[in-house]
Amino acid sequence: MQLQDLTVFQKLYQLRSINQTAAALGFAQSNISARLKVIESEFGVQLFDRTPQGIVPTPAGVQFAEYADQVIHATQTIRDQLNARAVKPKILIFSLLFDYLVVEQQAYGLDQADFELTSSTEMASLTYCDARQVISYAPFHVKGYQIHQSSQLSAGFLKGAHADAEDLPILVNADHRCPFRQRSLKFAASRGIKVQEIDSWSSIMQLVEQGRGWHCCPII
Repeated sequence: MQLQDLTVFQKLYQLRSINQTAAALGFAQSNISARLKVIESEFGVQLFDRTPQGIVPTPAGVQFAEYADQVIHATQTIRDQLNARAVKPKILIFSLLFDYLVVEQQAYGLDQADFELTSSTEMASLTYCDARQVISYAPFHVKGYQIHQSSQLSAGFLKGAHADAEDLPILVNADHRCPFRQRSLKFAASRGIKVQEIDSWSSIMQLVEQGRGWHCCPII
């Protein structure tokens, strides 16, 4: 007996008709009758009485229906569990937050999810998203999502331990919609400090550690 045989029996039990079961499952009537005979032969019992009005489950058939339901349900449960383990959830996250939260702070494990990196500019233009979770410090307007958790994200300027900040440029990322970039530009303009744009957060932090600039970033 195969697992599919239980599905055939379950449908027979629901519809009480070989013809309707064959049509519902897309099989020939002879195939349905053959699968039923396989089950009855294997268990040595008659599961249905054949009547002019259709088929009627015997007491053994009623008992077997409970067994079939349990097996099919247990099979689907283990399939769902195995698939959940095999497929990692996708997380959409800003590149800057990925560098800081995942790489630097290790607040999220790299092996726990598939991370899709984006920028504030790219996220603002999204009309569709299939990520299970979105980590953002900017508004996210794609339909089908709701805020699960929110918190205040503090920010501050970092500089090398032995660097003189007054003689150094403010380093900003290349994401034009990034609030940290916007805050940095506003601060630099108010004090006449030069600005240098760097593509990646890791490169920015290397320059900060080398005492070659300072940078506004989240402090968690």
